[in-house]
Amino acid sequence: MSLLEFQGVERRFPVRRGLLDALLRREHVWLHAVRGVDLAVRPGEILGIVGESGCGKSTLARIGIGLQPADAGAVIFDGAPLNGPDPKGRLQMVFQDPYSSLNPRMTIGAQLEEVVAHYRPGLTRAERQGRVARMLDEVGLVQETAQKFPHALSGGQRQRVSIARALCPDPQVLIADEPVSALDASVQAQIINLLRRLNREKGLTIVFISHDMNVVRYLCDRVAVMYLGEVVELNDSAALFAEPRHPYTRALIGAVPDVHHPHREGLPVRGEIPDPFAVLQGCRFAPRCPLAETACHRPQSLDALASGGAVRCWKAVSGTLS
Repeated sequence: MSLLEFQGVERRFPVRRGLLDALLRREHVWLHAVRGVDLAVRPGEILGIVGESGCGKSTLARIGIGLQPADAGAVIFDGAPLNGPDPKGRLQMVFQDPYSSLNPRMTIGAQLEEVVAHYRPGLTRAERQGRVARMLDEVGLVQETAQKFPHALSGGQRQRVSIARALCPDPQVLIADEPVSALDASVQAQIINLLRRLNREKGLTIVFISHDMNVVRYLCDRVAVMYLGEVVELNDSAALFAEPRHPYTRALIGAVPDVHHPHREGLPVRGEIPDPFAVLQGCRFAPRCPLAETACHRPQSLDALASGGAVRCWKAVSGTLS
């Protein structure tokens, strides 16, 4: 059973044409950010989505929250198609940059109260302020924070405010788009532990997007690995880190320093990321994969593994991946 589901979701963006392109009547160029993603989020879990910059993680998040439409496929939330933001606020998002996601001209209390008033219009002002105070307490901030402006808070405090704002409508799903990447290491740990507590105590379903493999390993129950707009591997966190099946996942995990295995070598990746505008018929990682064969240049599908999980690699499915 899934609470939030992506079914064949695709999203592409047109590249702006110059005057010369128009004069020469060149065809429009499209950037495919998300390519046929099938992904189900289970109730009460923390699902991690990882991959390097530009792989489509944030675009998928905005589609999942209803901020951007999908060009193909569908997003199903609680059994019904999602067309735009959920009017009941059951899906909420925490953005990457806590410095730009808050209004600098409004107090923290006014910003949170505005959210409460939108989703619960029948409450009195005293009731709205009481709920704001409870949400601040929920994320570990004192009530005096409500009278402050964003510039008076640290980065970690601003991110806590962003989480409190997302909690105001009592959401079922929280999509966190790299919420700790702009924070110091010690503050990162505080925010990660806060998300973990909200998941355990409130049963909040969380989609956690990151490129930090160590954070994902600690926090997430399952992990989806994306490369150039596609999910290339999906598995339980423990299984994925213990035995990654896709070569790209192996390369990602191998690139993370490990004090317990200082001499461990990851899979060597050759070359640069392919042209994102290029149309590749086979595995999109094949041009960089040292294990690639002729069959890798044929279309690949995300297939289930007998041991659990799924991978977009015919060699991993057949058991011939060395």
